[in-house]
Amino acid sequence: MHATVSDVDTIALVLRLVLLSSTAVVAGVGLLRPFVDVPARWVSGVAAALAVTAGLVSIPLSAADPAFAIGHAVVVAAAPFLLRRPTAAAYLGLATTALLIAETAAGHSSFQFLVDTVYTAAAVVWLGIAVHIGRTRSGLRLGSAALTAAVALALAGLAQPALSGLLDRRLFGSGQGLALLLIAVSTVAVAGIAVLLRRNVRNVFRFGAVGVAAAFLLWGALPAIPQPHELPVPGIARVVHAQLDGQKLPVLVSPHRPGPNLVHFPASAGKGITVEVGGRVVPAMARTGAEGTWAAVDLPQGRSDLRIGRGDETDSVEVDTGAEPGPAGVTGPDGPECASAALGGVVAGSRAPLAACPADALTAADEAALRSLVDFLASNTAPAITLVADDSPRSRRAAEVVREQAGVRNVPISPGPQEEGALVVVSGWAPAVDELTRPGRHYIYGVHLAPWLLHAPVVNSVASSTVPLRFDPRDQRSLSYGLALAGAFGGEAPSVAGFESWLASRGMAPRGPVSIYAAAQVDVMKMTMPGMSHGGSSVGTWNPKGTIVAVSAPLSP
Repeated sequence: MHATVSDVDTIALVLRLVLLSSTAVVAGVGLLRPFVDVPARWVSGVAAALAVTAGLVSIPLSAADPAFAIGHAVVVAAAPFLLRRPTAAAYLGLATTALLIAETAAGHSSFQFLVDTVYTAAAVVWLGIAVHIGRTRSGLRLGSAALTAAVALALAGLAQPALSGLLDRRLFGSGQGLALLLIAVSTVAVAGIAVLLRRNVRNVFRFGAVGVAAAFLLWGALPAIPQPHELPVPGIARVVHAQLDGQKLPVLVSPHRPGPNLVHFPASAGKGITVEVGGRVVPAMARTGAEGTWAAVDLPQGRSDLRIGRGDETDSVEVDTGAEPGPAGVTGPDGPECASAALGGVVAGSRAPLAACPADALTAADEAALRSLVDFLASNTAPAITLVADDSPRSRRAAEVVREQAGVRNVPISPGPQEEGALVVVSGWAPAVDELTRPGRHYIYGVHLAPWLLHAPVVNSVASSTVPLRFDPRDQRSLSYGLALAGAFGGEAPSVAGFESWLASRGMAPRGPVSIYAAAQVDVMKMTMPGMSHGGSSVGTWNPKGTIVAVSAPLSP
């Protein structure tokens, strides 16, 4: 099963189309009965037989509601017998039209319900006129008006599925899609023939009826087809679901460019997942400092498929990387943080391509936060700072900033681990966890992390730590991002990189003075009050297995 093709029950869809189209004919014949001399009994009888059969068969085959299906069958079956009584036939036609409206407009908003009502009623009347052409008392001189109405109904029927995203290349891989595409093409062709033959009213109705019926089929099919997945866009991280073991697993492909990419699965997806590209199978493995599992793959230019597997089950995910290269280092040590930034933008609905990774440069805001952190340590008389950095451009510049500010405040930078002082970590996620989990290291003046290291796998690798932040991880905005991320991607924990992307997509940024926040592992009691994040695992919070609280007033810049 392809992850980018909607799941459609073919039998249910066919039964629905037969039921709606035949019922529309029955309703139209009944509504127009008072205006004709000779009733179209055989047309009504055949259509009623089809509608009754489709309705009753749908009970065991597509789990239709028995009461509604049987009631529908009774009403439709009575229509051919009432054609001898024009008034009764018209009332029954009206009731049948109401049934059609209820089925085509089920679950729609008030505006869409109104549109469905008008469209269904117009299609029913038009089909009724088409059946009765030549049987009317007045001769029915409505050729031009009828042609205009037919074209309008056909265009409206085509527009609805087209605007919903159904009539595009996502349908080419499914039989249902090809069938709908054929109906759409037929609608256009028949409407065109009716226009060409507009001088003959019988031809207008003969061909127009086929076009209107086809358009009505498209209109009625839409509620039975789930909304398709969005098409992949080069440069925008791909977030879709693959179905394995009867479950839909979130999949992130970042940066979704030709060449190196990371394919990420949340921790809730479990283990043992593989990713296959071009015949090369790569197992998704855990990465230090990051949640879930990750597979580094090389993607070709343009459209291709990823095969996601576990055991004997596989599924495919469609990608379209385009031709432009992505940022450098997306599969390196800082790749998960870069993917987290991309994921934050996607969750917020951003359509902006990922241009750079957070580790590519130190932002002015983070530089100021690090200077405030050094000032905070100096004011607490820390005798020395042990500094841990890595080779990324951000980390190298951050280390320079810490050294500069430490020099201004006369706090020495220790050439090696000095447990009598403070530990300051300005590396990426993975080196930070490696340092924090070294055995036998205890710093009297605490462990202090750069702002971008506020991520659950990092802060929970040590009993307690502090982070200089310009936002409160417990406020409404921060928690809204955490909940949106967790809901969209299998319970994924927040990250500062993702939060900043999420805010940027809304034209915002984490502004305000820097405060020092302490993160600690706490498991005393479970608390579910709003804003409380300690005790047990709390999805969407910044430290799901602990607590994070401010331990300083806002610091001067």
